[in-house]
Amino acid sequence: MLVKHFRHRDHFYKFLKETLGIFFKEAEERAFEGVFHCIYTVYNGPSELLFLSARKSGVHLFSKDNKYVLCGSEANLRKFCSELAKYSQTKTLAREIVESLMRYRKESFRLQYRGKILPLGLKTVIMGILNVTPDSFSNDGYYKNPDTALKRAVQMKEEGAEIIDIGGESTRPDSQRISAKEELSRVLPVLKAVRRELPHVWISVDTYKSEVAKICLEEGADIVNDISGGTFDEKMFNTVSSYKCPYVLTHIKGRPETWKKQPLIYDDVVGDIIRWFEERIKILQKEGYNTDENLILDPGIGFGKTPEQNVEILNRFEEFKKLGKPLLVGVSRKSFIGVILEEFLNKKTAPKERLAGSLGALAPAVLGGAKIVRVHDVKETREFLAVLDAVRTYNGF
Repeated sequence: MLVKHFRHRDHFYKFLKETLGIFFKEAEERAFEGVFHCIYTVYNGPSELLFLSARKSGVHLFSKDNKYVLCGSEANLRKFCSELAKYSQTKTLAREIVESLMRYRKESFRLQYRGKILPLGLKTVIMGILNVTPDSFSNDGYYKNPDTALKRAVQMKEEGAEIIDIGGESTRPDSQRISAKEELSRVLPVLKAVRRELPHVWISVDTYKSEVAKICLEEGADIVNDISGGTFDEKMFNTVSSYKCPYVLTHIKGRPETWKKQPLIYDDVVGDIIRWFEERIKILQKEGYNTDENLILDPGIGFGKTPEQNVEILNRFEEFKKLGKPLLVGVSRKSFIGVILEEFLNKKTAPKERLAGSLGALAPAVLGGAKIVRVHDVKETREFLAVLDAVRTYNGF
C-alpha cells in the first residue's frame, strides 16, 4: 500500500494511465480528481448559495461570518464553480476561483526583451549578485572597481548565472540613501563594461530610482530590480511601462534606515504580501505595463520582516503561485540565516560563512515555485540546483 499526494494533474494523469492502465482519454478527463486544494476567500454575498453548490459538487465548506474555506479535489472545485456560475450573485466569485486555480497551476514562463528569450520553469534561473557599493552587508563591495567587477561578472556567467544583477546602493538595515548621481557613478562604468564583454547576458540593475533605471536601460540593462516595488519613487512604474522591460516588483515594509526601530507587524505575512502585490500590480497596469510574463514578483525576504516571518514566507512560498507570475527569491547570506544558525547550532557567522544555510533556505522556495534565485555564490548554487531541479521536475510516481 502507498499513500500518495499529487501536486500536479499531469502526475496523476500519468499515474492513472501507466500504473492502473486507464485509457488515456478517461485519465485525461479525471486527472483533476487527484489534486486537492484548500481555498480561503472573503465573500459578502448570500452564503446559502455557496453551501448549496458545495453539497451538489462534493466540496467541503467551512465558514465564519464572511470568511470561507473550500476543500476538495480540483475536479470538485471546478464543479462547485460551475454551480456558482448559475446564479448572478455568485458568478463573479466563481470566475475568481477558476482564474486563481489557473494561475496557480502555471509552471512555465519566459522573459522577452531586446530579442532575447529566457525560459523560466524547467531549470531554475540564477541571478548573480554584483555589488558595486563600498558598504555591502556581505562585504563584497570591492567589485566597485570596473575591471574587478567585470572579471567577477564573467566568472559568474561561466559558473552558470543567466542574469547579472548590478547594485550601486546598499539597502541593508541602517544603510543611508544616496543620490541618483552617486549611484550612477558606481553602476554605469560596470554596466557598460559587462555589456561590451557579455553582449548576450541578461543584465539587471538593482535600483529603486526611476532616473537610474531609465539611464541604465538606455545603456543596455534588460531588467529593473526594484526593492521598493515602486513605493520609493512614484515615477518608476511609468518608466518600466514605457520601456516594457522585465521588472522585479519586490515587497517591502518600511525603509532600510528605519527597520531596526519600527515594529514589523503583519496580520498574516503571506496573505498581506499577496494583497499588497495585487494592489501594486493594478497600479502598474494602469500605468500601461501589459507585458505580464515580464513582471517578476519577489516577496522581499528580509525587507521589513522578522526572522520568523522570513521562515514563514519560505515555508508557505507555494501560495504566491496564485498570482500567476514568475517568482524570484533572494536569501543569500541574509541575517535571518545567521539567527537560525546561532539559535540551533550556537554558532555565530559572518555573511560569507552562510553558504550552506543559504542553500537550505533556497530549497523550500524553489520547491514552492521560485523560478529565479538571486545569489552571491553562483558555482555552488548551480550544483545544488542541478540536483534539486532534477528532483523537482521528475515526473514519475
